[in-house]
Amino acid sequence: MIVVTAGHIDHGKTALVKALTGIDADRLPEEKARGITVDLGFAYTRLGTRTVGFVDVPGHERLVRTMVAGATGVDFALIVVAADDGVMPQTREHIAILDLLGLRRAVVAITKSDRVDDRRLSEVEAQVRVALSGTGLAHAPGNAPLQAPVKAPMIACSALRGTGIADLARYLEEAAASPSPGAAGTEFRLAVDRCFTVVGAGLVVTGAIHAGAVRVGDHLVVSPSGFEARVRGLRAGNEPCDVAEAGQRCALNLSGPRLSRAGIHRGDWILAPQLHGPASHLDVALRVLPGEARPLRHRTPVHIHHGAASVTGRVLLSPGIAVEPGAAAHARIALDGSLGALHGDRFVLRDASAARTLGGGRVIDIEGARRGAWAPGRRAVVAALDTPDHAAALTSLLDVSEAGVDLDHFARVRNIPRPALEALTRAHGVVAIAGPAGLRGYAGARIAALGETVVARLDAAHRSEPDNPGLSAEEIGAHVALPERPALRVALDRLLMDARILRREHLYHLPGHEVRLAPPEAALYEAVRIRLEAAGLDQPRLADLAEQVGREPETLRPHLDRFGRLGWLRRISGHYYVLPGVLAELTARACAVAADHPQALLTVGRFREATGISRNMTMPVLAYFDARGFTTRVADGRLVDPRKGDL
Repeated sequence: MIVVTAGHIDHGKTALVKALTGIDADRLPEEKARGITVDLGFAYTRLGTRTVGFVDVPGHERLVRTMVAGATGVDFALIVVAADDGVMPQTREHIAILDLLGLRRAVVAITKSDRVDDRRLSEVEAQVRVALSGTGLAHAPGNAPLQAPVKAPMIACSALRGTGIADLARYLEEAAASPSPGAAGTEFRLAVDRCFTVVGAGLVVTGAIHAGAVRVGDHLVVSPSGFEARVRGLRAGNEPCDVAEAGQRCALNLSGPRLSRAGIHRGDWILAPQLHGPASHLDVALRVLPGEARPLRHRTPVHIHHGAASVTGRVLLSPGIAVEPGAAAHARIALDGSLGALHGDRFVLRDASAARTLGGGRVIDIEGARRGAWAPGRRAVVAALDTPDHAAALTSLLDVSEAGVDLDHFARVRNIPRPALEALTRAHGVVAIAGPAGLRGYAGARIAALGETVVARLDAAHRSEPDNPGLSAEEIGAHVALPERPALRVALDRLLMDARILRREHLYHLPGHEVRLAPPEAALYEAVRIRLEAAGLDQPRLADLAEQVGREPETLRPHLDRFGRLGWLRRISGHYYVLPGVLAELTARACAVAADHPQALLTVGRFREATGISRNMTMPVLAYFDARGFTTRVADGRLVDPRKGDL
């Protein structure tokens, strides 16, 4: 279990940690000289059978950024209040920050209790109750997972005399025995709070593990730089180990082709490669602290503290909206830099001068559409995503997303590994379609509705054009809403599987549909067929055929194209239409000619000799073979691919 200290400057946080662990967490010469904490300090001790780590944070108002960095990713708070001073401004601000960061387990240590009497202790306890009221720490959960919530306990103690230290250690031991559940089954994320080099080892980074697990040999990414890193060594709880998991602090010994001490900073993330994708826009659920004097307005400049990072930006609100003190709302934050934020991450907002905490909240989505951020459709998407339950979010998102759900983005932003995503989509009947832009998901009901649209379109086409054999996918797609077109192929395949539609070559039609030509059209086809069969392999040109049947070439062409759609003719070129049987025979003779050639080549001369067709027809036929992939031109002729001979 990792415990973060919180409290006003000089209330004894560092002394209390030393009394519990025997370790002085102040490590900098400046801290020793001034007697105050100015950077994060760390200490570990064994309480019972478990290792408990302490993150000692500074209490000075100017160092709140450092305090937030230390409080990120931990699950237990040690709130320190000096009995002689009582609750002070930074006590209140630290409690507010812990609440904004989502901490719900805490113990209050009333230090320097040896300096006051019982009446003063009671006064301080009452002050603490007031400071905790209205926060998630006011009723911190008990140790037993099923125990009803109880008030956060208060333990009077003195680090100087040792009074109450054993009681505090015993409570922490009991709390460590029932740690908060970590983010199991997710990809690895660590928020960097220190980076340094060790002689003989190289580059080392430390931080809190927010999700997943890490092992020696893992390949990770430093974000936002994108530098690749490999884990050479690993320590957790100040001891070497093979694996570290969410809820722990750890030190990673990293190597990589572009890694250097100067290239990694506090606020960076070390994470699984599939999670890398720094964001410059965040959709958030934010809350303004009740003690603020003014509402939070559109385009208010802020400092946003996320993980161990801090960047400036502006809060963007829906037109005409302002968030009153104590109220909450959905908002967008436009960042001046980038953050490695994911769904559910907590953040803290401070004012432009970084002197006052304004509020904070949770990340809902990242990198949403820049335009239309307040359009009803986008707001519906944000509302659908505003739940920690992946299944509920996906189901709601499918209901409001006509264009389907970008499953790759959904999985990355919510840190869902690919096997878990596949199980989630299967369990909820989501149809996943891979395309050039990635994996998109559609609700099964939407695919079924799209199938009904296809059936209705084919039925209408058959009624209005009985001589039309069917429609191509492109023709059907022209009558489908643009956002749903990527799912059309799936809908067609399902209809084919269920035998609700049939396919003839590239055309789709309903079962039982038979082409019915009007009598004049049927008579024309019969005239054309008789003349083409009489011609043998050397089929007539369009102009000659038109003269034979008493038509003009350009008026005959649409009829021949229609016969082609029925599968009764094959268009070789703009001047030649041939019977399917003739094309099959030409293909067979081309294969025979190539087989007899020493280099297995199909040449123009030998092909003409084998078929007896004219030169005018030979070249269009060979060009048709080339276009269909049946033949490939080389220096002395053509190579034949018999596998593609079914033209």
